[in-house]
Amino acid sequence: MTKIWVRVAQEHEMEELSKHLIVVGELTGECCACRHVGIDYSREKYCLACKTDFRYIASRKKATDNNAGVVARLARRRPDLTYVEYQDIKDTADRQKARDIFK
Repeated sequence: MTKIWVRVAQEHEMEELSKHLIVVGELTGECCACRHVGIDYSREKYCLACKTDFRYIASRKKATDNNAGVVARLARRRPDLTYVEYQDIKDTADRQKARDIFK
């Protein structure tokens, strides 16, 4: 039987998600809680600067049909972390910032 990667929606608290999120680029990751960069996302379980533990992982590279290997690569390297779509996090954060401006 063939295994495929699919998106599954779950409801999460934005604060909880962003507090324990590592956002990865091509080579290293960034802690979303304190913005510390240069983290080796393939092996670090927590942020070296703020000591927050990572529970979620996101990639700046958008997961499309052409590069679905991004999700598979992250899942193979870090099966202990839950993959979240970076664009979902970014869109929600942008909406919250816009709401805060008009308060």
